[in-house]
Amino acid sequence: MNLTSSTGPARTRIDTGVPAAGSAPGTLSDRVLFAAAPALFLGGWLLMRPIDGQSEPGGWWTAAHAVWLAGFVLFAVMGLRFGRIVGARTTGQRIALTASAVIVVVSSLANIVQLVIDLVGGFTSANSAELKNAFSEVKDIPGAEALIYGVGAQIVFVGLIVFAVLAAVVRRAAPGSAALVTAGTVVMAVGMGFGRNHWTVPLGMVCLLAGLALLGRELDRPAAPARRTDRGPSGA
Repeated sequence: MNLTSSTGPARTRIDTGVPAAGSAPGTLSDRVLFAAAPALFLGGWLLMRPIDGQSEPGGWWTAAHAVWLAGFVLFAVMGLRFGRIVGARTTGQRIALTASAVIVVVSSLANIVQLVIDLVGGFTSANSAELKNAFSEVKDIPGAEALIYGVGAQIVFVGLIVFAVLAAVVRRAAPGSAALVTAGTVVMAVGMGFGRNHWTVPLGMVCLLAGLALLGRELDRPAAPARRTDRGPSGA
């Protein structure tokens, strides 16, 4: 932190090295962006319920995957903003911030590729068998299943947890938001073990939505200014 005093009393400039929250506004505020992305994620799951979450081409499949596509585009935009809205002060924090941004952006891109494939498959397939066959052809490409459908697409939530925890550590957000993001991710992961239609999956999505919405609201506020106490010659 650099403290530079100009001539005259009470004209001390404080430079914390942390960019102001509103210094480079984007198209969407952080408050809207952090709520919209997980809301679309939940919305896509709800749109899949009429077809029981199965691979079935048609209106519900197309609508759900289009909503998910929009959501992961917003997740990628979120990752690109991480460095601007949270200032890292130590080497460890800078590494964590960079890692979280890279994970969220790259994993979001993997999900975007997956969803584009799903949408194309839905448009070009006449029934569930043809749609599943189209997916199997993509998964036969070396590395495609792991990167696009496996861990590459799933670690976006790890990046979100790291960022939420870091935001709490540097006091740009309350610990509660990080706790909700973490809890939501854990509940979703456990729920998927019982099947994508299990009631715990949307519960986890709601927790994730609540945590990220709270985080975005807190990050949308200007960072608290650093405090400095000026003392006179006598030390009083």
